[in-house]
This record gives sequence, structure tokens and C-alpha cells, in this order.
Amino acid sequence: MNKKIAIIGGGIFGVSIYILLKQKGIDCCLFEKKKSLLKGATTNNLNRVHFGYHYPRDNLTAKQSYEGYKSFKNFYKDAIFQNFKNYYFIAKKSKVNFKNYVEFCKKNKLKYKIVKSVNLPFLIKNIQGGLEVNEPIYDWDILRNKVQSLIKRFKKNRVHLNENVLDIKKDKNYTIITNKDSYFFDIIIDASYDGSNSIIRKIKKPKKRKYQLVVVYEFELKKVKKMGLALMDGNFFSFLPKGKQNRYLLYHVKYSIIKEKVTSKFPSNWYKYKNFETLIKRSKKLIKKDLRYYLPSLKINLTSKKHISPRVILENVEKTDRRVSKIEEISKNYFQIFSAKVDHSIDIADRIYKKINKN
Repeated sequence: MNKKIAIIGGGIFGVSIYILLKQKGIDCCLFEKKKSLLKGATTNNLNRVHFGYHYPRDNLTAKQSYEGYKSFKNFYKDAIFQNFKNYYFIAKKSKVNFKNYVEFCKKNKLKYKIVKSVNLPFLIKNIQGGLEVNEPIYDWDILRNKVQSLIKRFKKNRVHLNENVLDIKKDKNYTIITNKDSYFFDIIIDASYDGSNSIIRKIKKPKKRKYQLVVVYEFELKKVKKMGLALMDGNFFSFLPKGKQNRYLLYHVKYSIIKEKVTSKFPSNWYKYKNFETLIKRSKKLIKKDLRYYLPSLKINLTSKKHISPRVILENVEKTDRRVSKIEEISKNYFQIFSAKVDHSIDIADRIYKKINKN
């Protein structure tokens, strides 16, 4: 293929597309605004490799998650870690009941073992029931090292770090304007996530999205074997081991959101917001209250270590909680990636390869 291809965004979706295309012998160029790859939402979130347990109100997300896991595992298997107890509990105030949740798991062929609270190594209250599952996680650091190792194998790499794409213009081809230079390309693959709508404004009117700024907390858990726990389904919380480290990552569906707005592009001024610490202090207080209510015997002390990153959600998905990844060709040879889950990344990369081969 003689066409010039640009990939925008050095998160797991952009990087996976770059690696897969290079492996197929297709020359391409990757732009990342940060100083290194995988420094955004990929490694600032709860590091779950989804099988589908998390989405009992949407079978499509569950299906895409498990299918995505299989290709993700083949590509990045060194980064996947599964040697720990992992639990899903349905709260009494959940949007689904426990009986229907078990039926959902059966329908989607998700393996589980029903657990009784009396047999658990910790006390849990105010739940309908729980399952033990074998859903894994990925280790941030190992994933980053694996990506760097794969990229180094290519003889000619065109990875532009610390180069922010500011604008894109369309004529016979596409002109990318960055903070450093201008470039010409035939094909654009936009995997810039929260930045995507900001750079397409001269190509197509951007759709409104729900933008969030979220915080993932770290904590240590002593006197309990390594475990993961998700309390569902609604405004509850999850925590998982931080890869192979003796630390945990915690995300609360309601109280981890420190800023939120439905708009046509990500509000970049959020990063300049002066009252972050006030919002985070309130967030911690409310999360601790929930933890005491449901897990009174676990001493979970959120540390000062936290990870703040953007989150982008399609509008009007509250009823089903749909979180699918998809590709939209917004203009001829301009592909915009809407990325939902890390483990969808290889499937999306493969679909992009097939699409550009057709053009």
C-alpha cells in the first residue's frame, strides 16, 4: 500500500493499530501529544480485562468484551494476570436482581461459582448475592514494556512523541497541523479519545458526548489475600489489584467523577481547575462511607496516590450502560475510533486493517 497513513493517539487503541499495521507490512505514522506512549486513560483506569460480567444490562457489550479478550490475550498475554480471587456482588439497591444476574451469566456463557457470604474471608453486607469469577486484569507497567518491545522490533518507526495534533484540513488529501509542523496524509485513523472531537471540526460537525474527569484511587489491603471485588449494578464501586504489585486500584461509579459535562468537545480548562483537592477530599469521604456500609471488616485506607484521566461516554446509555467500541468513517478515508474498553483494542485494530485494505 502506497498511501500515507496517520494514526492520532498513543493510547492502547492507537498503539495497537500502529503495531498491527506495521506487522502487516503497512507503513504508518503515529502522533502522541504526551512524552511517552500509554500515559493517558489506558493506564489511569481500573485495569480489568473484561469478560462481560460488568454489563448485565447489555448483552452486546458483554459479547464484545469476551470476544475482545481472546484477541487481546493473544497479543498482550505477558501483561495479563489472573492468579487472585475475583468477586461480583449484586447490591440490594441494584438495577438488576441477583437471580437475573445469574441468568445473564448463563446466557453469555460466563463461568461463575455462587458464593455464600459466610464462607468469605471478609464481611460483606447489604447485598442480594455474589459470584466468584475468573476474570483477569492487566499490569500497566508490563503492558507498556510489551508495547515498547514490539515497536522496537520494526526497522523503521515513525512515532512522533510530544507532538499534539491541533487541526486537520481536507483537500485532495488531509493536512495535519501539529504544534511542531504540518504533514500530508491519505488516510487518517483518529484514536485520540477525548481529543477526537476537537480536531474533526473542519471535517464534520462533532456529535455531543458525555465527558468526565475521573479519579482512580490507590490503597493497600493487609491481612487479606489478593482479591478483586465489584459491587453492582448502579452507583457502586470496584477495586482490583494493581497488576502484580501489592496495591489496589479503586473506582466509584458515582463519587470518582469529579467533573462531568455533555458537550461537543472535551473541556480542556478542566485541567486548570483550582478546586480539585476540595472535590477529591469530598469524593474520598463519600467513598469511605460506602465502603464501611458494604465492607465493614475491610480496612481500606485510600492513599494520596491517585490517577486522574478523561472519560468519554456516548449519550443516552444510562438505561443499558452500553460500552461498545466502534469505528466510524466520518469522511472518505477518515476513521474515528470510539474506544470503550482496553480489551477491544486488537479487534478494532484488525477491523481498521480490513477497512483500509478495501479502500
